[in-house]
Amino acid sequence: TRARTQTFMSDTKLNGNANHISSLLVGSGEYTTGYVRGGHASKSDKLKGVVGLVFFDLRHRGLVGERIIIAGTNGKKFPFVREHLKSAIGECYNMSVECETYPADDVARDTKAYIKAMDTLKKGDVVTVFTPDDTHFEVVMEAISRGLHVMCTKPMVKTLEQHRQIAAAAEKAGVLVQIEVHKRFDFIYEDARERIRSFGDFGHFVSYMSQPKFQLETFRAWAGKSSDISYYLNSHHIDFHVWAMQGLARPVQVFGVASTGVCKSMDIPAEDTITLTVQWMNLKSGNIGTAVYTASWVAGNADVHSQQRFFYLGHGGEITVDQAHRGYSKSEDEKGSFRNINPLYMKYTSGHDGHFGGRHGYGYRSFEAFVTAASKLNHNQTDLKKLDGFLPTAATTLQVTAILEAGRRSIDSKKPITIKYDKEGEPLSFS
Repeated sequence: TRARTQTFMSDTKLNGNANHISSLLVGSGEYTTGYVRGGHASKSDKLKGVVGLVFFDLRHRGLVGERIIIAGTNGKKFPFVREHLKSAIGECYNMSVECETYPADDVARDTKAYIKAMDTLKKGDVVTVFTPDDTHFEVVMEAISRGLHVMCTKPMVKTLEQHRQIAAAAEKAGVLVQIEVHKRFDFIYEDARERIRSFGDFGHFVSYMSQPKFQLETFRAWAGKSSDISYYLNSHHIDFHVWAMQGLARPVQVFGVASTGVCKSMDIPAEDTITLTVQWMNLKSGNIGTAVYTASWVAGNADVHSQQRFFYLGHGGEITVDQAHRGYSKSEDEKGSFRNINPLYMKYTSGHDGHFGGRHGYGYRSFEAFVTAASKLNHNQTDLKKLDGFLPTAATTLQVTAILEAGRRSIDSKKPITIKYDKEGEPLSFS
């Protein structure tokens, strides 16, 4: 049921792994391995992947145990994945990429391979989930039922009902379920959040995030089928806004619209661009604020892989952030090589010692925070309530899913959707 390989061993021995947490990475696509549909390395800003690279380095540092497992659905691609990991990570950073893989190399398809992998784990181990959106719920709930801590990509699920089930199950099991929304770990976004909370009542928020249309080829298997562009990209800035407004304001009504045409011409059953207009209510004053979140995956091939920006207006101040343009650009001799680059997300160039040099990136820090919190929970050094105070946990992100689901409902029904709350002030249902 599995394959084990030691594709590259560093000359530098791993740090003394006192931490024996085993790690299961569910999903073997671009974000985990950097290996994409079509049988080649990603051509996006994630050419070496993120999750696998980070966990190999966390192991190198002794923050997780020796055992790293990658579970996908197609075992026949794993020999190529391992070769990619060897060249892109192992040889590049002089770092071990030893891992176990499920299903076995001769298995063409097994959608439950992750369960076989979970059978080999113990309570308190960690699981990451980077799979199509409509598969998250069953994988996350399976992990929770086994006492495993979970880091799930955004959106964790597509419905408020499923989100509430996960939050309740995690609390009952005493495990951490964290959403991988790395913008919370960007120092600029962190700083912006604290400044926003000092500006008094919320007035207006507008955000835009995009990816180039060539990326749709990577997403062809699931785009418009298991999810849409709002769930995929609007989720980032919606999460940031919900985080910034925590305890200060809440979303009450959502109206969604979408543009079409480009995806259809590519034979992909999805909207091109989705905009959600959301009415918020300030909790103390009752004053109304408005937000407009827009996401697209049909952008041109620009100077950045992904446009990412927002504007916030409060009663006492305003903030503008352009995450994609940090005043750092590069060009080479070849035509069209000019790029604005952002190593603050993932720095793929080596460090001074020849090893991986991207440990301060916010794409890395979110995973480090997760495994650190999981380890502390295992050793009774913290509790879930404390973690709810500063991590994007299942318990504190219900409003994000409420907005996203209401947006989808609004587009489908062509009418505004109202979010209803329970007596604890958490999103409950829609009308």
